[in-house]
Amino acid sequence: MKKLKVLVFVVFLFLFFPKITLAETKDKINVYVFKSSTCPHCEEALKFFTELSSDDEYSNYFYLVPFETNGSTTDIKENIKLAEKVSNYFGTKFEGVPLIVIGDKRYEGYSSNLNEQLKERIKTCYENGCKDIVVGIQEGTLKSSNFDTIFIMAILVVLIGGIGYFVYIGRKDTSLEEHDSVQEQPKKEESKTKVKQKTGQKK
Repeated sequence: MKKLKVLVFVVFLFLFFPKITLAETKDKINVYVFKSSTCPHCEEALKFFTELSSDDEYSNYFYLVPFETNGSTTDIKENIKLAEKVSNYFGTKFEGVPLIVIGDKRYEGYSSNLNEQLKERIKTCYENGCKDIVVGIQEGTLKSSNFDTIFIMAILVVLIGGIGYFVYIGRKDTSLEEHDSVQEQPKKEESKTKVKQKTGQKK
């Protein structure tokens, strides 16, 4: 009887232990910081994330991935292009650093007031999973053309509106000309009648 209990317990461990292990070993998420070596707010952001990555709890949640944008080397130019694509994805232009991206959310600029919000975002993405925008753009699985599309659509609306306006003005001018010509015809007939009347009087 004891052997049977032990066997049942061992089977139970084999069945459920892997599930427990998988639940406890989630993949870390990436926290991206587009920065400049001459930017004091970037240094503050990096200091915050570096200290957080040493925290007993948060060290299990994320990797810090910085992208330098100050310089003219090939790598830095690629980093700038990536930052532009990321900003375009969110419908904005890349105008400055730090640009922080966690999952599918971005934060422009940094101050210590954001610390709790950033920590909450990291924990949420780790526990529930978030779409990694930066990886998606790098791999080409996500398009970063939202801003371009909006810009093109705005141009099309202006063009169509302009064409419609000129067509309306053209039709209005034509209808006015037709109206004037219709009014002129009775006047001509009246003048002809008066001429006939005068001619009859002379006779």
